[in-house]
Amino acid sequence: MFAQLVSTYHLHPIVDHFTVALLTFGIAAEILSAAILLFHNSTRVSVWSQKLQSTSLLLMIGGAAASVLSYFSGDAEADRLWDKMSPAAQQILASPTGASAYLSHAVLGQYLMYAFLILAAWRVMLELSSRIERTRIAFLIVAVVAAGALLYQGKTGGELVYEHGVGAASPTVSSSSSAAIAADGSARPE
Repeated sequence: MFAQLVSTYHLHPIVDHFTVALLTFGIAAEILSAAILLFHNSTRVSVWSQKLQSTSLLLMIGGAAASVLSYFSGDAEADRLWDKMSPAAQQILASPTGASAYLSHAVLGQYLMYAFLILAAWRVMLELSSRIERTRIAFLIVAVVAAGALLYQGKTGGELVYEHGVGAASPTVSSSSSAAIAADGSARPE
């Protein structure tokens, strides 16, 4: 049933765009908040930093939830489209050997789902515990690396769609459109 919903409503690209946007802007808000606190010490600036941290928290939680949907909708799409893919597209989606196996679109998607669930939990703990607050710099470093991997994941997804046509419907030419195409390839008005 889930696979049918994913296929019918093309949920994977929809959810993916939310995942990338929420997580990227969540991490950016956290970095901006840290930079503001680092370079400016005033009460007014501190209020802005707090607002950015609250925004980051919400975006990270929403993005982590979206990453779960991205992974499972992508898995459903991969199962549905595997036999229709070119060998080059299959290699990008799920490389079976070497270092590229860890960076294949499917495997990286699973790693990123777990990474962002952990990062969201870590981000919540930063809010709740003053002891864990000391790990904010480590959180930022890990989050930036994860964001880089997420953007690479988006790049490989774009390659699958735009270079290999995975999941894209084949353009069909209607009979009235084909009648309007002249023998020399130029289109005539109908």
